[in-house]
Amino acid sequence: MKRGSWRKAANHRPRQSNNVITYFRIAALSTPVSFSYNAGIGITFRYPEQLIEVSQLSNVIGKADPDTANPADGVTVQQRVYNQLRTDILLGRIAPGEPLTIRGLAQRLDVSAMPIREALRQLATERAVELLGNRRIRIPIMSPQRFDDLVVARIALETEAASSCLDYVDDALIEKLVAYDAEVDKGIAARDYDHWLASNFAFHRTLYSAQPESVFLPLIESIWLQIGPFLRLALMHFGPELSIDRHAEALDAMRNRNRPGLRIAIEADIRDGISHIGKELIKFNAAAKAEETAEKSA
Repeated sequence: MKRGSWRKAANHRPRQSNNVITYFRIAALSTPVSFSYNAGIGITFRYPEQLIEVSQLSNVIGKADPDTANPADGVTVQQRVYNQLRTDILLGRIAPGEPLTIRGLAQRLDVSAMPIREALRQLATERAVELLGNRRIRIPIMSPQRFDDLVVARIALETEAASSCLDYVDDALIEKLVAYDAEVDKGIAARDYDHWLASNFAFHRTLYSAQPESVFLPLIESIWLQIGPFLRLALMHFGPELSIDRHAEALDAMRNRNRPGLRIAIEADIRDGISHIGKELIKFNAAAKAEETAEKSA
């Protein structure tokens, strides 16, 4: 990905409703990419011949795509529901603060309420959703402190995970990582946020999975689930070109078996990517909220 100039909001500023900035929905209407929450698998890309399907990437980012699951493989309804909701959250298809209902999710996935409840309980233990009582559920809202904590946790865990797996990296694995990095660029060119995020997560997960007994990956994936919706929000606000990745530096360090260099590249990838654009979005939202408060009190 390449560095670019900041792109400000066009001809409008975000509205605020129930203390949640709703710019996400405005931006969603202006983007050429369709990613509504009702969207299932089989997403139509702008350039389908150039991009591999998200369903294929889903096998790498942690959970197989639910709609491609074969009942003969022993996938239960609860697992299918969990996989679908997990993928939606990881790829940011549901906005931070977005309210969810068990009934609505059951209708969308054409299942009873029971597997929805079980999936939501499991996702709540991963801190991907908040169970607020009175049957209210939402994607957690991102506060500045929570965002900073998640970034620090990502850096601590992912640099260690990358370092510990370097001895398991071979030419075949590097070739896979190069392919996923190319898919990231294709997702950016098509402004396909599903594909961008899925490819980026696939790159990192493939690397961290090289160490077969790694204890870091489940912890890392829990953080990804917590930060995924906000990451998509930030990318849509400022544009994916402004998030800088350091995959090339990481690949060079792997080829040279440079452990300190790999740690530096992974940390820079996080700081120059989600950390940079995330902090800018938090500042923007805070300024918009302050301006709206001032207008109301005037």
